[in-house]
Order: sequence, then structure tokens, then C-alpha cells
Amino acid sequence: MENTQFVQLSALPGWIIGVSHNRQHGYQCWLINSALDVLNDGYEYTTSSAALMAGRSYIERQYGA
Repeated sequence: MENTQFVQLSALPGWIIGVSHNRQHGYQCWLINSALDVLNDGYEYTTSSAALMAGRSYIERQYGA
């Protein structure tokens, strides 16, 4: 059974960025927008900081936050 847990949350106007961790897969980035759509880039990161930066970069590129 996988043991995945959220380890970090960050908020930007209209967005929540979540970082989850799983021992087998590393860190993943999750985005939740104001319409409550949940997005995941499908990548695995070695650090929570890298996953968080991926989420922030996505928002800045797409929406100019």
C-alpha cells in the first residue's frame, strides 16, 4: 500500500499549490484553481522545493500571477 502525504501547501491569488511525498515516487506538485480543478504535471521531483517551484512556475507562465 502506498503511503502518500501532503507535506507543503502554498497559496497564490486564485490558486493553491500542494506538494505530496511518496517514498517510491518522490515529490509531486498539485495545483487547485478557483474553479476547484485539480492539476498535476505528472513529474516526480527529488525535493519538495523543486515540486513547489514547478507549481509556481506553471502559474506564472500560464496566468501571469
